[in-house]
Amino acid sequence: MVPLALHLPGIHFSPVKLLILLLIWAVTLWRLPAALRSPQQRPLWNAFAGVTGLLTIGLPAVASQVDRLGGVPDLALLLEHLLGLFACSAGLTFCGRTARPELAARWRRPQLATLITAQLGLVLCFARLHHPTETADFYQDYPRSGTACLYALIVVGYLGVSMGTGSWLFGTYARRAGTRSLRLGLAVLGLGTATGFGYALLRGWQILLETAGRPMCLADRWLYRVEWTATALVVVGSLIPALGVACRGLRDRLIARRLHPLWAELTAAVPEVVLAERLGRGPRLRLHRLVIEIRDAALVLAPYAAEEARHRAGAAPDERTGALAEASWLRTAIARRAGGQRPAEHREAPPPPAPAGPACPDELDELDFDSETRRLVRLAAAYARTAAPG
Repeated sequence: MVPLALHLPGIHFSPVKLLILLLIWAVTLWRLPAALRSPQQRPLWNAFAGVTGLLTIGLPAVASQVDRLGGVPDLALLLEHLLGLFACSAGLTFCGRTARPELAARWRRPQLATLITAQLGLVLCFARLHHPTETADFYQDYPRSGTACLYALIVVGYLGVSMGTGSWLFGTYARRAGTRSLRLGLAVLGLGTATGFGYALLRGWQILLETAGRPMCLADRWLYRVEWTATALVVVGSLIPALGVACRGLRDRLIARRLHPLWAELTAAVPEVVLAERLGRGPRLRLHRLVIEIRDAALVLAPYAAEEARHRAGAAPDERTGALAEASWLRTAIARRAGGQRPAEHREAPPPPAPAGPACPDELDELDFDSETRRLVRLAAAYARTAAPG
């Protein structure tokens, strides 16, 4: 979903615009593997692919080459707008599936019919226009042309409806998003699509004024600035959630690295708590597994430590003291279990949880996972500082 330029051959690409184009190319290539793996990701990739195509065709050198190879002046203009309508439709499909799945299912056929009708309308209008040479300015070369006006109104009308609907969907869903990065990304996407909607209104007003022979009150360069601002906001908004996932993955890897020494010692003492099932390669799943197995090992070891020692750890006045006390009784419990001693409370240690499979996300969410990982990081650091009992 991106604003569509109507003055294709006359566009001059500044370094900033070229940077945006390169960024969109990078995002499109980066999202290709996910689109191939998951049908849910394909509408978003289709939208980026369409935007990449239309902006690439918008390069003056590429546009001239397309016209020359096709043998039709302004063929690049038509291709750009056909791709633009496709990108808007794909982006709207992704918005609907993400924010309002129940509406997306009902919209599918009407949306496809509208897209095909709009694209056929562009082709018919383009065929009726006389194209002796490549136009430098779409409006100036067809002054007061009803066909040219209809062509342009189809473009901005489809764009405006798509951008307005997308802004509504992003805005309503942003409040319900689960993560901070997703909420921020959706908010920026909503702002970008709202800016695109405003651009479509301004372009539509310009088309009607120039068809009536009256000048637009706003200079054309400002319209292009609004257009490219909307484009940049949409691209940035789509990247923020992915960057948030990457940052969370990096954080989870770092936490897992800090927990691994503690996990290794506890599971060496209580190997039966280690799940036999293989988990995915995601850092969040690996961290979940470390946390669950550390907790299970501590539950098995608890009866091997004196109740007074465990009570001291739980009643510690601060987190650091509590972590040191817990690390101390864990080391004592490991030594007693390794030495074949019976549990300190003179009863058998509780059996470890049956390793039927990895805990499901709902079970993991029942505890405050972030608070628990912070507690275990403190425990791992304290455990590394405490000496094993002699």
